[in-house]
Amino acid sequence: MARARGSPCPPLPPGRMSWPHGALLFLWLFSPPLGAGGGGVAVTSAAGGGSPPATSCPAACSCSNQASRVICTRRDLAEVPASIPVNTRYLNLQENGIQVIRTDTFKHLRHLEILQLSKNLVRKIEVGAFNGLPSLNTLELFDNRLTTVPTQAFEYLSKLRELWLRNNPIESIPSYAFNRVPSLRRLDLGELKRLEYISEAAFEGLVNLRYLNLGMCNLKDIPNLTALVRLEELELSGNRLDLIRPGSFQGLTSLRKLWLMHAQVATIERNAFDDLKSLEELNLSHNNLMSLPHDLFTPLHRLERVHLNHNPWHCNCDVLWLSWWLKETVPSNTTCCARCHAPAGLKGRYIGELDQSHFTCYAPVIVEPPTDLNVTEGMAAELKCRTGTSMTSVNWLTPNGTLMTHGSYRVRISVLHDGTLNFTNVTVQDTGQYTCMVTNSAGNTTASATLNVSAVDPVAAGGTGGGGGPGGGGGVGGGSGGYTYFTTVTVETLETQPGEEALQPRGTEKEPPGPTTDGVWGGGRPGDTAGPASSSTTAPAPRSSRPTEKAFTVPITDVTENALKDLDDVMKTTKIIIGCFVAITFMAAVMLVAFYKLRKQHQLHKHHGPTRTVEIINVEDELPAASAVSVAAAAAVAGGGGVGGDSHLALPALERDHLNHHHYVAAAFKAHYSSNPSGGGCGGKGPPGLNSIHEPLLFKSGSKENVQETQI
Repeated sequence: MARARGSPCPPLPPGRMSWPHGALLFLWLFSPPLGAGGGGVAVTSAAGGGSPPATSCPAACSCSNQASRVICTRRDLAEVPASIPVNTRYLNLQENGIQVIRTDTFKHLRHLEILQLSKNLVRKIEVGAFNGLPSLNTLELFDNRLTTVPTQAFEYLSKLRELWLRNNPIESIPSYAFNRVPSLRRLDLGELKRLEYISEAAFEGLVNLRYLNLGMCNLKDIPNLTALVRLEELELSGNRLDLIRPGSFQGLTSLRKLWLMHAQVATIERNAFDDLKSLEELNLSHNNLMSLPHDLFTPLHRLERVHLNHNPWHCNCDVLWLSWWLKETVPSNTTCCARCHAPAGLKGRYIGELDQSHFTCYAPVIVEPPTDLNVTEGMAAELKCRTGTSMTSVNWLTPNGTLMTHGSYRVRISVLHDGTLNFTNVTVQDTGQYTCMVTNSAGNTTASATLNVSAVDPVAAGGTGGGGGPGGGGGVGGGSGGYTYFTTVTVETLETQPGEEALQPRGTEKEPPGPTTDGVWGGGRPGDTAGPASSSTTAPAPRSSRPTEKAFTVPITDVTENALKDLDDVMKTTKIIIGCFVAITFMAAVMLVAFYKLRKQHQLHKHHGPTRTVEIINVEDELPAASAVSVAAAAAVAGGGGVGGDSHLALPALERDHLNHHHYVAAAFKAHYSSNPSGGGCGGKGPPGLNSIHEPLLFKSGSKENVQETQI
């Protein structure tokens, strides 16, 4: 019995019990359906997040290899089809009409490794579109309509190795565009024909990138690629790179292959390729090169294959070095390399066949030779050496015999691309003669200059440091900025006995402290310097001597400009702070005095304001008996009654003691009328105020402001 296709039950061998027909029919009905592509069996598995399991191949797609490969190309799809099997590892959606990749479209495809979305109409990729793809290795998005790099959509693609964005209308690449996918090894950005801007930090974070394609992007300059420390292959063909400058490939120490075909390169400056220490293959074919700088390829020790064909080479002395290099490096390969375009007599000749007999060459000329330089220890310094053409090479010979070339960096000293010898900060040990050597195919030209480094005085440097440089042995050399400092120095001298000075050998003379020139102390030629002296003092040979100590004051004027500048800044800042504090204090004092005066005036005005107080005084309550009788008698005379009449007035007592003036009034009244010559006793005329009891007497107090009325 033959096995039904798609049935999980194998046929039984002859002679064995066969399955009932009902059971076979049951199994056939409930067996899993076949994939549309034929041969594949869909796997039943639950989709993530509790969604229904995708058990079959989408109707518009074909599946194979147990549904791990799903191909949906050229099906006029406007959206990504649903129900893609969860065990899919390869998904091809190329050449459709998909425009938007929505969030969580592929979240259930945790095993997907390759996703091809190229040659669609994709213009937007939503944030989170590739969520749930922890195994994705390759993402192809080339030939679409993306105008920006979908940076946010790359989140959580921890295993992504290849990203293809070629041929999209992307206009700019912003900073940190790919920092969410540091695992990238291949990045294809070719044919971005509308690209106008690449940020300096566009490729930050791509520490594992091995291949980068920036070909046919209309680039006029090479972007910053310093962050790509592991880059091995770089494609820059098809751009408009008229000039290749030094430093264009800085940091690319691992680069092995560089392609610059059809890039319109006309000039490559000296030292442009010095950073490419690992370069093995260089393609400069189909450009506008007529010559190359002398020894351009010399730093490229691993360079094996170079393509220089289809360039308008002008064969003269400037290409003679290239002929020698080609003979040594690629002696048998002449098809890929340069041929003369001019002059007419050499047109078509292979450059590697040329030699000195074909040209009349001259040694290079140094246009700006280096000059002697005097600096202080710790300062920056430069020795320039300029030539009339960039087709030469410039090297420097240091005082200790070291040959410095561009790229042979030391901690503090380096040769710049224009031939300048640069010191970041000089030391006394840098003192000496430096020689610039300019070389071309005809020979070399040299020029020398002396660098004199003076040590910083220990007192000016805060009590640290050793001996001085040339001309600054004792630290009492010329000052700077007009500042002079004084210090007390104790010097131990040796006084020899008479006659011993003649017996002392000349070679045992005590040398002045610090390195000094032989021309001053040893009779040598000026410019030759002795080595730096140690800060310790070496005792001379034993001899009859008597040590004495002398103390004297020495002016110290060797102060560096930086120290004086810092001191000036500190003094200025201190003066400003003190001035502000004094001004604020003075203003506060003035305000306090003014406030105190205003407060005092206000209190005086309030206390002594003009008032009018009327007090009624009962004279009888407090006057003595005699006075009371007199007053009563006067009242009786005026009113026609006796002393004991019913017209007696009971006046209230004063409420305020300070207004009680009746004691003084009574005394004055008694004294006046007791001495009246016209009459004695109480019978005479009283004062006008006592003639009528109804008329009040007005008494004014001593104050000019207070007026008091008193009725008696």
